[in-house]
Amino acid sequence: MRANHQIRPSVAATHFKLRPSCLFVMAALGGWAVDAAAVDTPAASADHFEIAQVHFNDTLMMKPRGQRLDLDRFAKGNPVTPGDYTVDFYVNGQWNGRSSVRFAADGETDNAKPCFDRTLVARLGLDDQALTDAGRAELVRVQAGECTDVEKLVADAKYEFDMGDLRLNVSIPQAALLRNPRGYVSPALWDGGVPSATIKYNANVFRSSSSGYESTQGFLGLNAGVNIANWHFRHNGTYTAQSQGDSRYQSLNTYVQRDLPAWRSQLKIGETYTDGSLFDSVGLRGATLETDDRMLPDSMRGYAPVVRGVASSNAHVAVSQNGAVLYETNVAPGPFQIDDLYPTGYGGNLLVTVTEADGRKHSFTVPYAAVAQSLRPGIARYAFAVGQLRDSGLNSHPNFAQATYQRGINNVLTGYVGAIAAENYLAGLVGAAFNTPIGAVAVDVTQASARIPGVSATSGQSVRLSYSKSVESTGTNIAVAAYRYSSRGYWTMRDAMTARERAAAGMDPNDAYRQRNQIQLTLNQTLGEGRGSLFAVGSTASYWNRQGTTTQFQLGYNNNLRFKGLNLSYNLSVSRQRDGYTGSLNNQVYANITLPLGRQAYAPTLSASVTHQNQGGMLGQMSLSGTAGKSNAFSYNVNATSSGGATSGGGNAQYRSPYATFSGSASGGSGYSSVSAGISGAFVGHAGGVTLANDLGDTVAIVEAKDAVGARITNGTDVRIDRRGYAVLPYLTPYQMNTVELDPKGIPLDVEMLSTSQQIAPRANSVVKLKFETVSGRAALLTMRQPNGAPVPFGSTVVDSSDKVVGATGQGGQLFTRGLPETGVLTAKWGKRSTESCSFSYRLPVQTGTRDIYTRLESTCDYGPPLNTKPSGTATALSDAHTEATITGSDSRSGKD
Repeated sequence: MRANHQIRPSVAATHFKLRPSCLFVMAALGGWAVDAAAVDTPAASADHFEIAQVHFNDTLMMKPRGQRLDLDRFAKGNPVTPGDYTVDFYVNGQWNGRSSVRFAADGETDNAKPCFDRTLVARLGLDDQALTDAGRAELVRVQAGECTDVEKLVADAKYEFDMGDLRLNVSIPQAALLRNPRGYVSPALWDGGVPSATIKYNANVFRSSSSGYESTQGFLGLNAGVNIANWHFRHNGTYTAQSQGDSRYQSLNTYVQRDLPAWRSQLKIGETYTDGSLFDSVGLRGATLETDDRMLPDSMRGYAPVVRGVASSNAHVAVSQNGAVLYETNVAPGPFQIDDLYPTGYGGNLLVTVTEADGRKHSFTVPYAAVAQSLRPGIARYAFAVGQLRDSGLNSHPNFAQATYQRGINNVLTGYVGAIAAENYLAGLVGAAFNTPIGAVAVDVTQASARIPGVSATSGQSVRLSYSKSVESTGTNIAVAAYRYSSRGYWTMRDAMTARERAAAGMDPNDAYRQRNQIQLTLNQTLGEGRGSLFAVGSTASYWNRQGTTTQFQLGYNNNLRFKGLNLSYNLSVSRQRDGYTGSLNNQVYANITLPLGRQAYAPTLSASVTHQNQGGMLGQMSLSGTAGKSNAFSYNVNATSSGGATSGGGNAQYRSPYATFSGSASGGSGYSSVSAGISGAFVGHAGGVTLANDLGDTVAIVEAKDAVGARITNGTDVRIDRRGYAVLPYLTPYQMNTVELDPKGIPLDVEMLSTSQQIAPRANSVVKLKFETVSGRAALLTMRQPNGAPVPFGSTVVDSSDKVVGATGQGGQLFTRGLPETGVLTAKWGKRSTESCSFSYRLPVQTGTRDIYTRLESTCDYGPPLNTKPSGTATALSDAHTEATITGSDSRSGKD
């Protein structure tokens, strides 16, 4: 064999671009030169999964005159050999998890077919009542442990296997599937995560000086956790230190937690809090069991009415609110029901329009208003708690138990009840929420009885009324309107326990202030396009055993204007606060304007505000803020304040690195100054070591991509793979499908990512692991020529000495590949004759220190049978032939973000 390699120095980095000739060749391969499509059946033509047999015309391929190329191997895609493959499983375009699927040989074709066993069929979500008799019989065989083809279960089902992406796509008629709400994720796909240990920290130091007095304070907040199986241990605490005082560590709470998917609930044991939806939330040392609405699909959370109607024919149904279409579907003749509308807030009637097959339309309205207590028909919530009352204001810790239950009965009515039983205290609650054409109303009554020494009135009632309404015609939204009255004998559990302690200490238990009346209102009013909006927020409260009424309210106006291409925003507000006990009154007028100083992405924002208070005079503030750097990692703010003739100023800055967040601030004024510095972040310990993160939520992911240092997680905040091949994605949505994508731009050139996107549905509080497969090895651009000097034909298969496919050549006989050993033999094949394959041996040069390079290797090969061993004297022959390789610059992936 003759090897003729040439080395040429490279002047600049080589970048790969799609040339016009490439487009021409692709057109020839993809359709312009297709002679025939062999599969000609109705099923095939109706389904995009059917792979048509095609014959390629090689006229436009780069090859010597008179030579033909053997392209038959591409006639029906890439052949699949029998074996087990770990694949991403998709049903009708929806990801359905990752599974190990066995592909068995098919005697009729060269391709192996997927074996649908009991596990894989369960993921299809078939409705056995919709199957034919033959399909149900086949399902019985599968459930008995046998394997089948998907076409035998459902006649019109099709599948497609993408060997390159290891993706198995299955298409099944919708009528053969169980109907699930939009956004439904099967509990079988919920991932409980891996064993892990986490620590989230927030540390800062503050130093101040005022009138010659200096002080220094330090703070450290810790949130620690350990996950084992589906149990999650959590501890929260703070450490404080002062230059003029003591240092102490305070434990805030410690508990273990796990979810119970079968009950759609969360179980907590330890120091936690009770549910606050019906009764006031209190601290608890004990156990709680509560439903978790996060386990429901998005379309089943919150409140939305069930839409019912009748269609006379195959009809199209559209549901709209305030002119915006919320939902569209096609229905069969007869009654229909839509029960998976997404919640849209707290008001706005729904307009349902039915368009019949002949074009006739008829519409009807469904009332839609909701308060916090409203639930969908058939949806229930419960919360149970048992243990000791945990309150820093109490010396004792009485035992108690609490239970609440809520259920949506129909579109109009939601019912709810609750009870508390404690030492010397009992309370019961009953209530209902109504969805009416004039708005949503909720009313409930609580009866409580307590034993308090020295108090005569220890039994009474509390009545609560809530209202919510959105008026489309006027743009008025009454978000919250609530009224509560409590009789003199009504005591909350905490108030009763506080009074008992006062009585035991010899103090008057009647001195405790207890709420008598309370009114709350939140109102929003839009004024039309470009005119802004008004808002009003207010509340009043009066108390037993205390004179006067405490009142506070705020009225405001917001608007945005376009000014010379910039978005200017401003708001005005007036507020009043009155303490009914002391009689003190404070009025405030506030005005603010915000303007970006440019149209660029990093343009800073200027903000100015003026505040006038009858107790504090005039206050003026001005600030300049902005961001800079990759992914806005650096943020800053400088400000100045003027009040009563005195002026002060300050500034703060924050830098968010992939591994921690650093902050600092400084301020000063007449007679005082202060500086501070802080750092926050997290450590995540797992089987692969300890990985740093700049933040940490409740549910997180460890992303592994070996050797892909610098790859950025696109849905993270500048989160990148570290040198050990790991990164922490700090926020995931539990029980829902999360897509995690990696951007390979900037990774070393000798690393290839086999996939850049995965999906996962984590369980709450878990640390899940996502592994992205990579291939590492020397990167080389091969240019292969035949003995006559002509390039190896386009599309030639290149294999190594073990007959493993390395790749296929592109135009000019070029092949870019990774993972080549330092020396070896490669064979290019483009036909079955001896003159339609050639081989050559190679030796890569010694690699330099950097990995952002590739080797350019040019070789002239010899015709003949494929080589499976290196010929004798290879090293000498390579040297004598002036074997040379060019080290050239990185490709476009190594560019900066």
